[in-house]
Amino acid sequence: MHVTVLMVNQCSSASIAITLETLACANQFHAYRNRSQEPLFNIQTASLDGHPVSCSGGLTLTPNVSLEQITGTDLIVIPGFLFNLKPALPSFKDFAPWLRARFAEQAAIATICTGAFLLAESGLLDDMAATTHWYYVNAFAQRYPKVKVSKQHIITEDNRIICSGGASAAIDLLLHIIRRYAAPEIAAECSKKLLIDTTRREQTPYVMLSFNKNHEDREILKVQDWLDHHYASAINIEELAKQFGFGVRNFKRRFKDATGQTPINYLQNLRIENAKRLIETTRMSIESITFEVGYEDSNSFRRLFSERVGTTPSSYRKKFQVPPPGGRTNRA
Repeated sequence: MHVTVLMVNQCSSASIAITLETLACANQFHAYRNRSQEPLFNIQTASLDGHPVSCSGGLTLTPNVSLEQITGTDLIVIPGFLFNLKPALPSFKDFAPWLRARFAEQAAIATICTGAFLLAESGLLDDMAATTHWYYVNAFAQRYPKVKVSKQHIITEDNRIICSGGASAAIDLLLHIIRRYAAPEIAAECSKKLLIDTTRREQTPYVMLSFNKNHEDREILKVQDWLDHHYASAINIEELAKQFGFGVRNFKRRFKDATGQTPINYLQNLRIENAKRLIETTRMSIESITFEVGYEDSNSFRRLFSERVGTTPSSYRKKFQVPPPGGRTNRA
């Protein structure tokens, strides 16, 4: 299988390195298991013009070839861009003709993290399921309204296009590729030897809920600042509106226009985010945290937490709690 790994100015060198090393690992296990010198994945790196590219972190990477030298390939891997997405975005359109031509020839395409933006610029993601890093999902949805983007999925696959979420989800993507185009046994071998956790299927637990304050409604900003300090209080939305001099209907409309959330959803998310912080950094019981963030019924809190975060409070603690120095954490 011929694999083209794109090298793009401003891209993440880590996403390229992990692609090359994981697929090379699969080649080695294949050779050992089958006594074969023929690689599973025949890998080439390519930049737009064949020249070296400058990557995030200051590294310069040199490709094997230019795009025009690759007229046929089976799989294209597009790297992520970490926080260099904005300056890199204008160059993405230059890759569109080549990507469309290869896709028309039945090549599969895989994107790592914000690499989905590069592919979306070509129009190939229109009407397709996709995902990208949770931080950029809203911007992605606004820029590419025809794409069926999902925040919660680590991996999406639709008509030969495979997308992965945040940067660490690159390994999930690569194992999926090995499993799909090579063999499940080789993917499992890579997972074991590289110590990769294969139990994740959603990135929702890794999402930090957003509380937009980058707007011009100063009166709503006052409400948000007040909620930052009083989210654990018993809060009635109608009374909150009156407290800040709003009519109820006007308050709900302005709040959602400014923040993108209804007041009640905003308050719930604020409480959940603070609950996550307490679960990660303290040994308080889940019941105590329930009361600490403003809820009285721990069962209702657990249901809301699971709905918003995608896992139970106890499971979240097992995965994310930082142990005290030299000590053990209490699990609740």
